[in-house]
Amino acid sequence: MTVSSSTTHALEALREKLGERIVLDEAVRAQFRSDYGRMVDNLPGAIARCRDAQEVAEVVRFCREHGITVTARGQGHTQSGQATTAGGVLVDTAAMQKIHEINGEALYAVCDAGVIWRDIVAETVPQGLVPPTLTNNLGVSIAGTMSVAGIGVASFRYGIQADNALELEVVTGTGEIVNCSREQHTDLFNAVRCGFGQFGIITKVKMKLRRCKDKVRMYHLLYDDLGVFMKDSEFIMNDPEERFHTRRIGEGLNLGEGMQLYAYWLYPLFLTVEYEEGEEPDDAALLSSLNHYQHLRTEEYTQLEFCNRLVPVFDLWHRSGGWEMAHPWMETILPWDKAQEFIELAQSNLPPQALGAGGHVLLWPAKTLASEAPLFIHPEGDKLMGWGILPAVPAQHLEQALVQLDMASELSLGYGGKRYLSGYVTFNTVERWREHFGDKWPQVLAAKAKFDPDGILNPGFIQYE
Repeated sequence: MTVSSSTTHALEALREKLGERIVLDEAVRAQFRSDYGRMVDNLPGAIARCRDAQEVAEVVRFCREHGITVTARGQGHTQSGQATTAGGVLVDTAAMQKIHEINGEALYAVCDAGVIWRDIVAETVPQGLVPPTLTNNLGVSIAGTMSVAGIGVASFRYGIQADNALELEVVTGTGEIVNCSREQHTDLFNAVRCGFGQFGIITKVKMKLRRCKDKVRMYHLLYDDLGVFMKDSEFIMNDPEERFHTRRIGEGLNLGEGMQLYAYWLYPLFLTVEYEEGEEPDDAALLSSLNHYQHLRTEEYTQLEFCNRLVPVFDLWHRSGGWEMAHPWMETILPWDKAQEFIELAQSNLPPQALGAGGHVLLWPAKTLASEAPLFIHPEGDKLMGWGILPAVPAQHLEQALVQLDMASELSLGYGGKRYLSGYVTFNTVERWREHFGDKWPQVLAAKAKFDPDGILNPGFIQYE
């Protein structure tokens, strides 16, 4: 996209106003022209490295006056360009890095939008505290995942990361700075959580913490039957003693034979319990009610090691080149009673090589009552199953992969599923978005009209007209 001369002059004036915080150098802007998906090419007109809400508000007010779009970006881990802008101003929240407070008595932390989860964990865990829900990748920003939803290993019990927000400082599309929560400015609070920067830019977060124990034991359990896996998942989610914290991933084993590839799907369940030294769990008693195919091994972690357990995996993806490939991740949330049929059908048409380097299939059972964020859209029912195919695709195979992923997406919708919106999403009409949001669509329209009346925030993703 070519930036008009009037926009260029306006951005130069913005730089004169805010100085080095506004970056116009093309080489720097080019570093932000795509996201983790590696499938879009949107060159920003300027990068705004704002340090606080006041500077963000100044940028937004200036851009609103001059008709320039504004997009917030944390670590850019989206996959369909949600954190990019073509010609507009991209607010790089990575410059907002301060942890303001950790309160171990009231169990909360206050930090700037750009703080990444790894940094907050490094501060809280030595104090016996941890955020209730953590995503697998701790290298993403706190405000970024709350703007998406933030599904993590303990979401079945503690909800998504957006559920654990207590108060948010937000700059709206009119340039107003608003502190919102469940008690004040509730409509804004409910719009910016899972709102993809459509209604405001989160600049500061007050979020819940929970007390944690020093040690974590992880049981690697393997299932060869999805139905049994789901029954055991129900047992774990409903455990009255709340002993378990789990991570579940289903992966295909490639049983190659000659030129033909066969896939036999197995379902690992990574079941964890926390404990203190001298209070080691009784393994046999904990696992006695489960019906796994094999207990592969047991691993011990400190709490901090457990939080960072996937760092070596991400390092391997970097070294193997998988990190730089396209990542058209397709994640969907399914009704519990339709999940097994959909998953087995979808995976029966999924060859192992389709996952690419570092790719995998992810499952996450959850209870709907664990989440209350209105714009976290999911099917009705007391239980849900999340399913995602998370491939790393070389450029020469991308077109074919996208066709297959679109088919899987449409199939999931036919089974009553709802898409998780951080990944590869191809909703390009108002009708598709209306169908996705369902009875929340009027709330979305009202929030857009109230908080971003000129439509300058993150345009091009959700279609309103």
